Amino acid sequence: MSNFKHHIEVHNLSTWFGKKAILKDISCYFEDNTVTAIMGPSGCGKSTLLRTLNRLNDLVPNFRREGEVVFRGENIYDMGYSVYDLRKHIGMVFQRPNPFPMSIRENITYGPKLHGVKDEDELEKIVETSLKKAALWDEVQDDLDKPAPNLSGGQQQRLCIARALSINPPVLLADEPVSALDPISAAKIEELIVELKKDYTIILVTHNVQQAFRVSDQAAFLYLGELVEFEKTKRIIEAPADERTEAFITGRIG
Repeated sequence: MSNFKHHIEVHNLSTWFGKKAILKDISCYFEDNTVTAIMGPSGCGKSTLLRTLNRLNDLVPNFRREGEVVFRGENIYDMGYSVYDLRKHIGMVFQRPNPFPMSIRENITYGPKLHGVKDEDELEKIVETSLKKAALWDEVQDDLDKPAPNLSGGQQQRLCIARALSINPPVLLADEPVSALDPISAAKIEELIVELKKDYTIILVTHNVQQAFRVSDQAAFLYLGELVEFEKTKRIIEAPADERTEAFITGRIG
């Protein structure tokens, strides 16, 4: 068990792309074994906030940041902090399924091999365990050597979750992971997110208030780059403290 109550803490975080301010003095935290929903209308900074947590924004030209993101007691933006190690501990699932153009098995073993796992028996255990955690094993166990892109959209997204879990990161980031899926596949992913929080800290970007209500324990509401509210999800949705939050929840903005 970690000695840190919060795997990730954000302190006075502001970001820019060029001269355009995106996030404005954000401070919040993400508790262990919870699902936190980052909500807000399009363009409010949700995905930018998520991507600061594993430094993906570093890859964007003209990105600039002030403030801290603290993971397990260390500021991930400190000089010399290993981004390689960071991404080993903070996995990510994107909006659209992006399986590698290789077999189902190779998708799962790619990360562990990259991090030095060579034993074939261990790799096979990782494949089975990861696919079971992603509720996909029963559907693909006899097809592990078939191309991953041949799977359905929902299966591809669960494969991407399994791939992210293959190196057993304590934190999983998910950027609107069901928005490109049909309702049945989306419901399976939501059920999976709720199940996974027993073992992982999950941070979920969503523009869907009802989805946040169904799967998350706490929620952050962003509006024009500001953190308007950060509270238990039920409290935010049932009794928003700010009129902007209420306008978003009732569909008047978004």
